[in-house]
Amino acid sequence: MKKIQSDGQSRGTVTRIQIHRLARIAALLKENNYPNATDFLKEYYDLEHGAELINKDSYSTRTVYRDIELLKGVFKCPVKFSRRNNGYYLADKKWNFECPTDFSDTVILPLIIGSKIAEDIFPNPLRSQIKAAVDSVLKKDKTNTIRSACMKSLKIFAETSAVDISKYFQLIFDAWFTHHSVKIMYEKSAGEISERIVDPHVLFLYNKEWRIKAYCHLRKKPLTFVLSRIRKAEMLRVEFKPDMKIIKSINIDSIVSYTKYPNVKIRLIGDAVKFAIASTMHSKQKITAERGGKSWIFSIPEISKEVITPWILSQGGNAIPLCPPEIVEDVRKKAFAVTENLSTEELAKMP
Repeated sequence: MKKIQSDGQSRGTVTRIQIHRLARIAALLKENNYPNATDFLKEYYDLEHGAELINKDSYSTRTVYRDIELLKGVFKCPVKFSRRNNGYYLADKKWNFECPTDFSDTVILPLIIGSKIAEDIFPNPLRSQIKAAVDSVLKKDKTNTIRSACMKSLKIFAETSAVDISKYFQLIFDAWFTHHSVKIMYEKSAGEISERIVDPHVLFLYNKEWRIKAYCHLRKKPLTFVLSRIRKAEMLRVEFKPDMKIIKSINIDSIVSYTKYPNVKIRLIGDAVKFAIASTMHSKQKITAERGGKSWIFSIPEISKEVITPWILSQGGNAIPLCPPEIVEDVRKKAFAVTENLSTEELAKMP
């Protein structure tokens, strides 16, 4: 339970889960899309089943109305209802939700872990900003000495660290976060450079490189851009509305546009099975044990050879492609190319 103070006076007691609900309402209001009670209730449901923070399974619109009154009374939220748009909006868009700090272990632990992971996958200055923000929160915690030790003793050596970070990462990040268009000079794989105005709807890390899925005003369609290929960038004053169709288009099954081959099957032996379990190649992939329990079949509905071939080779002979023939042949060619490119002197040194 949290005692909430406003203008120096106690305004009552607000529970931790109420704080999370109020934060969700505030986030939706900030998007300026006129959310209504139905939208808020969906957020409550996602909060319950996603973060597992809610103890009961359903809420009514009365819960939403009470939360909105709490925002108004305690947090001075200038929220109003528009009959024309059938939703709520902020009369003063500069208002911010000053969320009370929750120092419980269930909140501090994810904060620490998230900060450590951020140090591996985000470049500076964003990395330093995240670390400074976490340090600022921990300084207010009475058990800070213990948690500081946790920060130092948690070691994460992530294999997903990004390479070839663009010097325009922070600008693109800010544009994505604030929904602003960007003018870029972009170099295609063939070396051709073109000027484009793009709306960065999705920011994602894939295959060790940061990318954006953006609406390209030059091509009049959504395209994926690798940040390391951006040669110049300028954030524009023009704002865009996030497009959920574009946002949802980026998932594990459609993250790249390479040609995909159906019904891929790979025999796994040894440690390859545990690495296959940890590798999400497709949302409907399956791993089934063969007779005897000493080998497994890794079945992937569809995948490109650009993605699966490097993974197979990385398993050091413990992953054997069975079908389709295009994948089998690609693995054979890549493995042969490694030994073929070794010099006679290097081969002589091999045991």
